[in-house]
Amino acid sequence: MQQSALCERGPMSIKMKFAWIVVSWLCVVVLTSCSGTPTPDWQAALQQCPTDAEIGRFEPWDRLEIRVYGEQDLTGEYEVSPLGNINFPLLGNIAIAGLRCDEIETLLTAQLGQQYLKNPSVVCVNKEVKRTAVTVDGQVTTPGSIEFRPGLMLTDAIAQSAGLTVRAQKTLVITRKIGDGKTEAVVVPYHLIVTGAEGASNVCLHPGDFIYVPEAPF
Repeated sequence: MQQSALCERGPMSIKMKFAWIVVSWLCVVVLTSCSGTPTPDWQAALQQCPTDAEIGRFEPWDRLEIRVYGEQDLTGEYEVSPLGNINFPLLGNIAIAGLRCDEIETLLTAQLGQQYLKNPSVVCVNKEVKRTAVTVDGQVTTPGSIEFRPGLMLTDAIAQSAGLTVRAQKTLVITRKIGDGKTEAVVVPYHLIVTGAEGASNVCLHPGDFIYVPEAPF
């Protein structure tokens, strides 16, 4: 059996955000049941670090908080509508799907400053931590979600999960969204990365990555 797998994923919805972990886990089970041998081209498959375009862009159903300094009536939490808008006081429907928090701050600052407020101070807070988080499961001491930040590496995620257990396999699996509703699972020789083996580079993680550490066979 090949060492990479594609699993179909339907359109994004509230339920699908929870189903993502289940789908990722099923992909991993199928993959690791075949072999713990690393995917032959694992470095090529995972060499790209996330770009600014991939980080923190809002989608329908996401939640964010907008704070306008000194304007309590304009401060609150908002949910992105299925059409990609939020209904903001004074300004009405504002299209924010595909924007990052810094871009939303610029947009609202400009529109409020042009029409209603003098030198407004706007802060956007991304409340959708689960969607942008990296999830680590399996044979780690503390499985769970880690908030994504630019520059997060595979070794960072394992360290933040308090390291591997004594039952951990030498390889692990990273399941990543690759577009068009699909994911790819790649077997990575983690033991070579942490020992500094030649040609085994650390891996940049992406928002939504799912890392699974299988149990070693005995």
